[in-house]
Amino acid sequence: MTKSKYPYLVKSLPYPTVSLEPIIDKTTLSIHHDKIYLNYVEKLNLIIKENKCLENYSIEELIYNPYLIPPTILHKTLYNAGGIYNHELYFENLSTQKNTSINGLFKDKIIEKYKTIDNYKQIILDTASSPYNYHWIITTIDQKHNIETIGLKDNDTTIPLNLYPILVIDIAEHAYFIKYHNHKVHYVSNILTIINYDVVNER
Repeated sequence: MTKSKYPYLVKSLPYPTVSLEPIIDKTTLSIHHDKIYLNYVEKLNLIIKENKCLENYSIEELIYNPYLIPPTILHKTLYNAGGIYNHELYFENLSTQKNTSINGLFKDKIIEKYKTIDNYKQIILDTASSPYNYHWIITTIDQKHNIETIGLKDNDTTIPLNLYPILVIDIAEHAYFIKYHNHKVHYVSNILTIINYDVVNER
């Protein structure tokens, strides 16, 4: 994650928009990055421009220290900052290679927690189909190096929970609806085949 301060910059995708097909179509990825993610960056920059007291803080610092933010702009600041934070993690942990497999230290931690890779994947699919209608599925690690997979709504992040995000999947409708319509679980199942586990392990 970037530690840059205002003005916040849009991070380019680490791959061409066509390169995640057929799992994620070019149209969806273009809209997702060039409109939705961009919109969060532009809105947060506008907020900070009008509130100079916040211009020396990174996105992570804003989320971790909400008391720094004036109450009248607290919600919209955290909403847009969270949108940037989560989306950058999501885009970064996708791979142009297909049929990727869990490896390295991340695999060891998954086996330790969930016993099998299939159990872990089922937890993710169950979270996707939860009646709570989460917008994010995030596998996290805590300060004691314990793994946990959680669902979050809107643009909430793991930062206030003192959990570090290591694998992030966007399950809001804009991430899948054009191609998958209401088949969210199918989308998530496919996403699991293009995760960049080198990036996940580096986190």
